[in-house]
Amino acid sequence: MRTEYVATPRETVEELLKTAGRLNGAVPLRTEFLQQGPQAEPRPGPLAALVRNGDRRGFDLYLLLKAIASAPPFNSHRGAAVWARALRHTGVTATDQTISKIWNRLEKYRLIKRGRHGRLADVTLLREDGSGRRYTHPGDKNGRSRSEDRYLKLPVDYWLDAEDEWSSTLALPAKAVLLIGLSLSPNFVLPIEKAKPWYGISADTAQRGITELDRRGLVKRRRTLKKAPLSPKGFTQEYRHTLQSPFTVDRRASIKEDLQ
Repeated sequence: MRTEYVATPRETVEELLKTAGRLNGAVPLRTEFLQQGPQAEPRPGPLAALVRNGDRRGFDLYLLLKAIASAPPFNSHRGAAVWARALRHTGVTATDQTISKIWNRLEKYRLIKRGRHGRLADVTLLREDGSGRRYTHPGDKNGRSRSEDRYLKLPVDYWLDAEDEWSSTLALPAKAVLLIGLSLSPNFVLPIEKAKPWYGISADTAQRGITELDRRGLVKRRRTLKKAPLSPKGFTQEYRHTLQSPFTVDRRASIKEDLQ
């Protein structure tokens, strides 16, 4: 088959997002996926296991399912070859079994459940916290406002940016830190030594993630100094980070979500 007649990974993702009504929107993701517990005693969410296991494909497939399963019952049934092409995982190794193994891992993380739709796997989202509870859209509170429903917005530019398809070019540590940054206030501080207790990722992993985001122009870092008479150098320093286009606060605020 001539390649001009075969859909590219980008075209596949774009069509999937279009059918889900997400083409110009954002994907809501509860911050419980990153961090859980009270502010004084935070504990890591399911993100930690994905990063610790180096499960980039699991991370990618989960976020793509989050983008596509946009309306109740928050499920999708597509052929394995479609998922594989969207993940840029093609060729002789991109079999039904390969995609099934990734779904199996996500099921063990208790982020999805699987059924059947004819001959296809029917995959349904579960709560982002890994509890196995039923998924609901975090923005549809029905008049309630709960801390566990705090969520970040991941713009679809993550997949469709014209110059850089971030979903396919960023390494897993950078992707993890990007999500963390999206969950925090502008000009945020992320102490490297706190990455492990707060998010379950090592200081080295967090540093690699921040370094890549900085190198790729997705974050601007600013060093601030503060007097500290009892410290060895007489001062302390911290880095403040601001996400850059296409993940700026203004960009995210401009996106109106469909609360289906």
